[in-house]
Amino acid sequence: MLRASGIVLLAAIWQIAGPLYQSPALPTFGRVLGTLYYFIRDGTLNRHIAASLNIVLRGIGIAALIGFALGLLMFRYPSIRAAALPVIESIRGVAALTLFPLLIVLFGLSTFSRAFVIFWTAWPAILLSTVNSLNIDENVVDAARTSGAGEWRIIFRIRIPIASQGLITGLRIGVGGGWIGLIAAEMLGATQGLGYFLLWSAQSFRFERVYATIIVIAAIGGGMNWILLFAQRQAAKFLGVT
Repeated sequence: MLRASGIVLLAAIWQIAGPLYQSPALPTFGRVLGTLYYFIRDGTLNRHIAASLNIVLRGIGIAALIGFALGLLMFRYPSIRAAALPVIESIRGVAALTLFPLLIVLFGLSTFSRAFVIFWTAWPAILLSTVNSLNIDENVVDAARTSGAGEWRIIFRIRIPIASQGLITGLRIGVGGGWIGLIAAEMLGATQGLGYFLLWSAQSFRFERVYATIIVIAAIGGGMNWILLFAQRQAAKFLGVT
């Protein structure tokens, strides 16, 4: 209940501020909720939500696969880490949206272009969290080596379970950044998705739709983070991590 108090307070201030400000750019919270309900009921927002989630799941899935696999290789083989890390540190500072005009020229306004934006935004956090999180207490590793376990067995049976908290944290950061990147990419070039619907509503001066879409974007972003946070807490309980 306490966690919801801030949202309730914000909604109350919003509802009061609307009539006081007297501007079409600030409709009341009640009108925004009514618009949100209408477009969910008629399926319009549902279609855009489905389109955005389809893209973000693809992009995050590829980012998680590549980031985790490359992170494992960089941790396991110092030579790969030494060669790859300077390149990664250099290119990860390139914002995904700066590549979007090039992606449009190469691949058009396609699903791949938007999925690549998500991938490019998410993979550095996942990769670096993998490399750093696998550095665990070496006393535990030495005990496993004494028992005859090989390096890859140690990684999968010991390092990864112990490092699960850091791995999920990297995934949470990647998902959050990827979701933001997707909405921006859909505003720059798309024919469906929440970013597209948000921009179209703003250009049409349909401010109730703008705010309704922003609420949906925030709710989905918060929901994805909550799911991963729940998984992180469950993993901590299972492993006995405090």
